[in-house]
Parts: sequence; structure tokens; C-alpha cells
Amino acid sequence: MPTFSITRFIATFALCVAASAGAVYLCACPFCSALNLTFAEQIKTNDIVVIAKLLEIPEPVDDPDAALPKSVFEITDVIKGDDIVRAGMQIRSLLIGRYPIGNEFLVMGVDPPNVAWSTPMKASERVVKYLKTIQTLPKSGKQRLTFFMDYFEDKESVLAFDAYDEFAQAAYEDIVEIKDEMDRAQLIKWIRNPETSINRRRLYLTLLGVCGEASDALMLEEFIKSGDRKQQGGLDALIACYLTLKGEAGLELIVDTFLKDENVEYVDTLGAVSALRFHANDVEVISKPKVVDAVRTLLDRPKIADMIIPDLARWEDWSVMERLVQMFKDANEDTSWLRVPIASYLRACPRPEAEKYIAELQKIDPDSIKRADFFLNFDDEDEIEDGDSDATETDAKVDKNDQTDGASKDHAPADDAPKDGDPADGGQQPVSNEDSADLITETWVTRRVPLDDVTVSIPKLPGTAIPANSMDKLPVSKTKPVTVQRSELVSETVALQAQPALIPVASSNVKYVPIWQLVLIPMAFSIGIFLLLWSVISGWFDRLIF
Repeated sequence: MPTFSITRFIATFALCVAASAGAVYLCACPFCSALNLTFAEQIKTNDIVVIAKLLEIPEPVDDPDAALPKSVFEITDVIKGDDIVRAGMQIRSLLIGRYPIGNEFLVMGVDPPNVAWSTPMKASERVVKYLKTIQTLPKSGKQRLTFFMDYFEDKESVLAFDAYDEFAQAAYEDIVEIKDEMDRAQLIKWIRNPETSINRRRLYLTLLGVCGEASDALMLEEFIKSGDRKQQGGLDALIACYLTLKGEAGLELIVDTFLKDENVEYVDTLGAVSALRFHANDVEVISKPKVVDAVRTLLDRPKIADMIIPDLARWEDWSVMERLVQMFKDANEDTSWLRVPIASYLRACPRPEAEKYIAELQKIDPDSIKRADFFLNFDDEDEIEDGDSDATETDAKVDKNDQTDGASKDHAPADDAPKDGDPADGGQQPVSNEDSADLITETWVTRRVPLDDVTVSIPKLPGTAIPANSMDKLPVSKTKPVTVQRSELVSETVALQAQPALIPVASSNVKYVPIWQLVLIPMAFSIGIFLLLWSVISGWFDRLIF
């Protein structure tokens, strides 16, 4: 069995969680993760946002089963919802903590007219002014980010948190636009401060990569070489910033320190790879071939090489194909997980020899090839379903046109063929078959099923159940047309030569839930719950000032 590493598991899980959260902001700051909903988002999602003055605090109750008493507030300012509420109105909400009468709070509400009010948050005059100002800012761009940049380390922690979250969600292109507005000296001061949190350090390093000078790379190089965990905090952003300022000359240090050294911790290697991906995909400081050469170094460490094989395929680096094939053959219990990404790499490779290698490797480990094909089919299905039916219609036409003359010239529909959807049999009618079968044209996604040396395409029809082993018994010929029977409902003459043919299968009105939905939907829901709980525990209470 492969060696289990708890460090590797935690790092990989953290990466998956970060990727799930980051899916909401596809172009967001590359190394920052928003901790909470911003004030702007909260205002947008609530019907009413007001500033209210505390008038009355109820006496505590002794009965543990009784409902918690609510405090009384008077609205002094309406930020949103002036068509629903007005200044001077009284509201009731559950207040956490003890505060003097007369203090002002930020309170939000939903679902008027029976408004459900949020837990009040203490709001100073600066907070009120801040909330009113952000209502006037553009949704994105230079003006918006310049405003929030002034609140990075604000004495009002609630404003500092909100400013960070705004930048964490901002597009990197917008961050680059405010280069001239950045305070380079202040950023360096915050980066050097050991008390700066990791999240904020990542942000400041990202900004320094935009406005920094070549001389700043010396400071970053000291951090990288130090081995001190505090100085290396936010390592992915640290390396990315260093390479941005140092350029191609900085690659050697990163490769030697984090990629070649087999004793370096997995999370550090992962951080270095993340930084190199940033330079390969998002910026043009270092030529992409140089970055790819650096990432390719990890192939010398088979135990973790699986993390960069998908990148090589994405970057269309087919120069390592033969090497990966050999790694597939040499894989043992400690490196067996390499085989699936290698098979996926070969499937993505457009070179003709890739198919030959797949056939060769399938004899060694057919299960890994099947797993790779499963994920590839899943991705292809999503791409087609997200679009329209044009692609599948085209596939159907290609398959039809690729039949041999003898098999295709008789494919005209028979006059007496029953029509699909006829109420006489619930929409399922047998198709007449004489010398050649009538071709049923369906615009559905097709799946490819291996059958010895031949590949046939089966339409994915709603509600059609096809036994996994049923294809093994089909009499298929490579050289002449044959008739394939399916549940005595549909027969079709199929010629498998240059291209695989379509084997039509009768559809049903009964709908089944695909396996991938049964697996992935609960998984996505669980990750979402985890993110929500983590966000509440780690950041939400920091916004309350007791």
C-alpha cells in the first residue's frame, strides 16, 4: 500500500478547500483568501441596513427554557431600506454583551414587513462614515481599491478586516492598476513585522510584487534562505514576489531549495509550485518555457511528481511523454498514484504515439487507464452539457458519415417505422429492421467503451440502463457491417473502421440519477458547510467589539 502522510493529506485537503472557495472569485488576488463577507456584500444581500441607538436592555431571565429577551433600539440613520423604515422607529434585536445606553450599532434586516433583525454590531462614527462611503464606490477598479488601501491596519479592526477582504476578492489586474498609489516603504515594514498575520502578509507580498524594486529581492532572499517559519510565512506569495522582482535569475534558488531537495517539507514544495504556476499563467515576468523547465524538475521526485503532471499537460509540454511512460511502468506501491495522471496526460497529448503508449500501458494496469478515462469523460460531459447540443449533433453526423458505403447507403428511414414518443407504448417503440436498420438520430452525449482493439460509442440516453459487461458480448467486426441487437427494441447496422459507430439504444421516460451526482453533490455540500463553519469560527466574531 502507498505510504500515508498526514502532512500531505492536510496540505492537499487545504488546497482543495482553497480552490473551492476561490471558485467564487476566479480572477481574485492569487494568494489571498477572504475571511468574511465584506460590508458591501452584506449590504447588498440584506433588505434593510440601519444605524440604531440602544434604548433599553432587558433584565436577564432565570428560566432556561424561556426565549432570550431582546433589547430595544431606535433607528438614527438608514443606510439601505428607507422605503421600509425611517429614523425614529424602534426595533427589537438580541444583543450580545453589555453596553451603555445610547451606544450606536449596525443592524441589518431581511424579509419585510416581518423583519428578521441581525445581531447588532457596535458602530462608531468612523464605521458609519465608512459604510456610507462604500455605497458610493464603483463595483471594481482603481478608485475602489485606493479607498480600501487606507484601512489595511486601521485601529478599528472591523474596518481593517473589511479592507483586507475587499483586496482578497479584487482582480489582480485591478491591483496592478493602483501601483502608483501603493506605499512601498509601509508594505516592507508590515512584511518585516513578525506579528503580521499570514493572511495579511500574503497580501502585502502580493502588493510588493507590483510596486517593489529590484533591491527588495535581497530582503526576500534572506527570508527564503533563513529556514525560519515566521520569516517564510506565506511562502507561496513570498516566492512569487521574489521571482517577480528578481526575474529569471531567481529560479535557481527556488528550484534548488524547494524542488530538488527531497528533504524539504511537502507544504513548502507545494507553495513553490503555486508560485511557479502564478508566473506561468498570470504574469509575464519570466518566460513560460523557463518556468515549465523549473516545474519539470519535480519529475525527479516520483513520490510527489503527480502534483505537476496535470500542469505539464495544460502547458502542452509533450517533451516528457516517453519519460512519463517509463515512470508508469516503474511505479511501485509508493508511487502507484502516478499512473492515473500519466494516463490523463497521454489522453490529452495530440501526438499519434500517445495512443500506442496507452494501449501498451493498459496491459500493465488497466484499472488506472479506466480511472483516467472516467475523469476525462466526466469533464467532457460537463463541457458539452454546459453548452448547447450543437457539438453532439456534429458528433452524430460525423459518425454517420464515417460508415462504409455498404452500411450507410441504406440508412434512409423506413416509411412504416413507428415514431418515438407514440403514446401506444409509453414513448418506446421497436424500430423495424430489414436489410439494414433505420438510423435513430439522437443528440446525446456519447461515452466510449473499450472492446478489445475496437472502440464503440454508446449514446447516453435518459433513463437507459446498460449493463457494464454487456458490451463484451457484442459481435463487432472491423471489416464488415454487422447487426447489433439491444433489448429487442432497436437494431442497427454498424461498421467499425476509421471511426467508431453509434449503437442507438431506446430511451425511457424513467430518469435515473447519475453516479457522479450521487458522489459529488454531497461532497460539494460538505465542503461548503466546512467553509461556512470555518469562516464563522475564524473571523465572524472578530467583527464584534465588546
